[in-house]
Amino acid sequence: MKYSEAVDFLDSKVVLGVKPSLDRISATCRELGEPQSAYDAIQITGTNGKTSVAHMCAGILSRCGLKTGLFTSPHLETVRERISVDGRLIQANSFAQVLTSIKPAIEAAEREAGEALTYFEVVTAMALEYFRLMEVDVAVLEVGMGGRWDSTNVVDCDVAVITNVDLDHVDELGRTREAIAREKAGIINEGSILVTAEGRREILMLMSERCEEVGAEMKVFGRDFRLEYHLPYRVAGEPPAQLLSLRGLDGIEFNDIKLPLIGKHQAVNAACAIAACQAYTDPRGRTDAEAFRGALEESKVPGRLEVLSTRPMVVTDGAHNVLGVDRLAAALSGEFDYDRLIVVVAILADKDARGMLKILGAVADELVLTENRSARSTSASRLASFCRMERIEHRAEPDFAKAMRLAYNIAGEAGLICVTGSLYTVSEARVYFRHQKASREMRQDR
Repeated sequence: MKYSEAVDFLDSKVVLGVKPSLDRISATCRELGEPQSAYDAIQITGTNGKTSVAHMCAGILSRCGLKTGLFTSPHLETVRERISVDGRLIQANSFAQVLTSIKPAIEAAEREAGEALTYFEVVTAMALEYFRLMEVDVAVLEVGMGGRWDSTNVVDCDVAVITNVDLDHVDELGRTREAIAREKAGIINEGSILVTAEGRREILMLMSERCEEVGAEMKVFGRDFRLEYHLPYRVAGEPPAQLLSLRGLDGIEFNDIKLPLIGKHQAVNAACAIAACQAYTDPRGRTDAEAFRGALEESKVPGRLEVLSTRPMVVTDGAHNVLGVDRLAAALSGEFDYDRLIVVVAILADKDARGMLKILGAVADELVLTENRSARSTSASRLASFCRMERIEHRAEPDFAKAMRLAYNIAGEAGLICVTGSLYTVSEARVYFRHQKASREMRQDR
């Protein structure tokens, strides 16, 4: 199987959607000889921040000398982004080879279950097998949705992370925070350690009950580990960053870390990553404070306040729900300098678009409403109707490239443009700027 054929095979699974069950992935893993038992694992879920925490955890563990696999979702431009070892994406030929090798196991599992594996289940199986082939010491696994029935939960994790719990994917996970918390708490395994930055007492009680049920420890932000301070770090000509100091587990201090990720929420994510990695490395004698620092200071999380251009500065962020947008708005208004803030936004139809636009409209000088390539993208005209209801200054331009050019015209050189609303929108922005760069280089070569 060639790489293009592997991608086509996966794309044929997209129509299957989400089918909550561990039966299919469990059967696949049995056919493969339980690849997930060949290494340790840290599993990460949460409404927001789980991708950032996963990237930071993987970076820290690699710096500590552990061969580390990382599985995240969704991808922005290529499915290979979902699977990496020590920061290196799986190569296209390896991707195709792994899928070819596990395809008989997939087919056997589908016969046993009487139904096909989903896209996410197939990619999960590929990651688990690839990590075994690469002989990783530990895998960092980001949950796709929820936790209890997510295909990553076939792994018996050593450390579970629940960043936070809020309303998202309510049709699949439940319509209350308590119901969603129960789904996410499903990743807490017997004898594991839970790390969480959730602050609501009622949600923490639910997590505590799950921990007591399975004999797990619970480490809570603000009690067992905390953020001492975070300050904006600005140097002319450099992308913005922040200085932060953290107190980790057992009172270990991590001072004056220059984190190249913006916003207090990323400082809290860094605290979660440190605590999770301490929970894993401390018993193994592998905690190295300087390695932790070095990894965090080189942190890169695509699509999370990612700087794409300067003059004007353009950042893109995958905030796709009310909580995420609220944190983004705080970062934009508190940690950037600009004359005008223009937000280019495209949102999927199953999200609280009106709530998200209301938050963005409160901090932006103007919104440019557009659409991304997803079939689920809300029309620009519908977004405009929400803006009219909330009396938000806006312009609508369904064509993404035209929307970007419009934002440039409005912002001026001293402005800030933020592209957000969905990871699909982030993908559009990254492709747009790659094409712009290629066009400039072609003109220069003439």
